Amino acid sequence: MTMTRSPARPAVALPPALAGELAHRHGDACRRRFTTELERVRAVLAASCTTVVFGGHFSAGKSSLLNLLIGRPLLPVDDFPETGVACVIRKGPADHVTVVRAGRRTKLPCTTDAIADAVSLVAADGDYRSEVLESRRLVIELADCPVPDRVRWVDSPGINDTDAMTARAAEVAAHADLLVWVVSSRQPISTVEEDFLRAHRERHGPDSVVLLVNVFLTEDTPEQWQRFLTTRADHHRARLHHALDGGAPAGLVFVSARAAAADPGHFGAPEARALLDRISHADPAVAAARRARAAALLRPLVDEASLRIREQRSLLEQECAGNDLLRAELTTAGEHFRSQVERAVDDWARNWDTHARACGEQVAKLLTTGPVQRDGSYGRLLTEQLQQASAALAETLARTLDRSAAATRHAALTETETRRLAELLRPPVVCVEVPGRLAGRLPELRTNSLGRTVSGRIGSLIPSLSAKALRSIDQVVNAAADSVERAKEAAESAVPDRERTRANILAAAAVAARHAKERRSLVLQLLGGACRPLTPAPRAPDSGPLTVLEALHRHLTDCLDSCGGTQ
Repeated sequence: MTMTRSPARPAVALPPALAGELAHRHGDACRRRFTTELERVRAVLAASCTTVVFGGHFSAGKSSLLNLLIGRPLLPVDDFPETGVACVIRKGPADHVTVVRAGRRTKLPCTTDAIADAVSLVAADGDYRSEVLESRRLVIELADCPVPDRVRWVDSPGINDTDAMTARAAEVAAHADLLVWVVSSRQPISTVEEDFLRAHRERHGPDSVVLLVNVFLTEDTPEQWQRFLTTRADHHRARLHHALDGGAPAGLVFVSARAAAADPGHFGAPEARALLDRISHADPAVAAARRARAAALLRPLVDEASLRIREQRSLLEQECAGNDLLRAELTTAGEHFRSQVERAVDDWARNWDTHARACGEQVAKLLTTGPVQRDGSYGRLLTEQLQQASAALAETLARTLDRSAAATRHAALTETETRRLAELLRPPVVCVEVPGRLAGRLPELRTNSLGRTVSGRIGSLIPSLSAKALRSIDQVVNAAADSVERAKEAAESAVPDRERTRANILAAAAVAARHAKERRSLVLQLLGGACRPLTPAPRAPDSGPLTVLEALHRHLTDCLDSCGGTQ
């Protein structure tokens, strides 16, 4: 019979886009981890075969009960632990028995002796058979079998015998859609069984366990059976209800497997068959148990995603804090560097003002050591000295800036930028105006009293000279007198013209001195662009790794919600 699938089954597969981002941001191992676990969940929800596991305390009668239900005494039974290997019973085209050992499959005869030899835990001499531990499971396929299609019944080892058998029983029960727990009427349910069932119900849901009490009668008679139902059944029902903290199922079934083997129509056998028929088909408990199993697998994944989110968020916060600290350090270093640059430029401007005026004074001194020149030499000389002073100060400024840049982790000036700085600071060519009277022209010749006096005296002293000679002498004397007079006038007029030339030289130097103030903003602009911080400003942290984990957590939580497993 085809199992009815729940229409609300969640799509638990990891979406391809999310899987790709998970691999990109957190590595392929992380992607495989969650993909593999979600595939396990999907396999639980989409299982095509219903697995009904029979579990219980050792010697509780599980194998006897299964023999009763399948109508054939195939499984070995005894008062001591018999079943050491999980025995899977399912319908097949013919009777087959296959034992699986470490990946190897071996066919066995479909007989009780062959099966007992493969699964019996205790040998005839009473010792435990270690070779049984090598077998993983025994598969029994029966052509004439009451087990429905797409359903398998599994007889598991009993618990509380050995640690190895208890572990095997837990492993088999972990893959059960439904667990039929067989309780012996010979003794109350043990605390080991209580703990086992609580843990199983916590992982698989409260509807994942069905209780069945196997009744051992002092005599396998209808009277003894009826007496048990009348006097002891309620006691067992109350004990189980208390042992499971009030969670014992209402449909508790009592059956005497040993008595029913001789009379299958009585001793609770019909009720047991009805119970197995109900749970083996499309019972809502199967879907609920599968969702509970899926939820039990999903919860650790949700918790792991939450842990990864916390860790990633902590890393992101640390990176943001580190960026804030670095940004503050860069801001402080930048402000310190700009302050040092402005101070260095201001120092350069003051030094330039002093040097420019000193250059003017030095050129002006030339007026006191020789004749005034009108060939433009004052302007050329002043320009040369100003440019030499500017080059020296520019070199000093560049060295100061390099030291400041190194101290504050900024880029130093390159050779090209240093040349641009020197060119920017170089003063323009200056011109010095010289007054026109100092160009070498003398006043026009004029006869004056000095010439007449001299020539008169010469004439009186030498009366015997001819008139012609006297006139020649008179002309020479007068010319000499005019030259003296002109030189005197030139000397008298040169004093104020030298002062004006000096003033012009000093004024040109002052203009060159003001050049520094006019270029200050351009210098600062050049330096601000050239001396960039060596440490780049931190970029905003990449939130992608956190974003993909949050998307993963939402997907896992949605899957858990679909399974009804949100806590």
